[in-house]
Amino acid sequence: MKQAASEKDLLDIENDIERIQTAIKNKLGVSNPFLADIAHHIITPHNNSTRSRLLLQSANLFKKPDEDVIEIGCTLEYLHTASVLHRHIKKPENARRHMKHVQKLWGSEASVLLGDYLLSISFQILTRLGNLDVLECVSLATQNISMGQVLEISEPTLTASPKHWRNVTRDKIAGLFGAGAKSAAYWANASQATASTLYAFGETVGMAAQLKTELDVIDDEERFKETLKEKELWFPLCFLLHECLTKSELSEMTEKLQEDFELEKMIRELRVLFKQHNLHEKMKAEAVLELIKAKECLEQLELDSTSLQPLTSYSTI
Repeated sequence: MKQAASEKDLLDIENDIERIQTAIKNKLGVSNPFLADIAHHIITPHNNSTRSRLLLQSANLFKKPDEDVIEIGCTLEYLHTASVLHRHIKKPENARRHMKHVQKLWGSEASVLLGDYLLSISFQILTRLGNLDVLECVSLATQNISMGQVLEISEPTLTASPKHWRNVTRDKIAGLFGAGAKSAAYWANASQATASTLYAFGETVGMAAQLKTELDVIDDEERFKETLKEKELWFPLCFLLHECLTKSELSEMTEKLQEDFELEKMIRELRVLFKQHNLHEKMKAEAVLELIKAKECLEQLELDSTSLQPLTSYSTI
């Protein structure tokens, strides 16, 4: 009976994720061709659904998610996509050139405007919900995303330290996971202590999910190439440089990365180093450490956290 109930819970979560995806399309509409493209981008399989699962399974701690939870999930996906659209503005001097260098999904200036539009829709939805705690929680997460974007450009991305990556990722990405879990607590009128614990749980799951996402880039030729070409902040590279190489090797590789390197040659060189230093296993271990922290958060809850336990598994996130 317990197994059957578990299977039903999983089916309910999948149905609710579909409801979030439907809301994403419906609320954007098709009045602008860009919006239809954005909706398709958000709900395609390449997008990790862990953020939505985290919200829904956190809500299930209290009661069955209703339409308000679906709309919160919708706004979280809009906010994440807005941050992606803004993500490539890395250098102030490029902004002064009207961002003509930026390669985005929908073009340069258009991407900035579309990101701002998603922000406005998100807060319109949250305002209509009328839950001030949820609104404040998501507003703070949005503010932290902006802070993370500013922090990101404070160091050269290709040679940044793991600590820098963690600080940026916690603000830009993981905090939105935490906000989802915390919003579920506010939706259910749970205590502040429960809300704070769920935020910490969500944030650590978000860190682990991002580590896994960035590890997957190593085995994807196109994404590997794009990550280096766009000089994105990337944990495998941060970890390799500062945790695996000797001082002399670090100095040599830093110099190469700060110059106009030949892309294909650099990819080959990094692949050799990743294999030599067993980056796959080390990166997975880093993600598992975050999930151990997540389990510790659940132990602090005065609730049956069974529904959240699957999110502490590396294979699930």
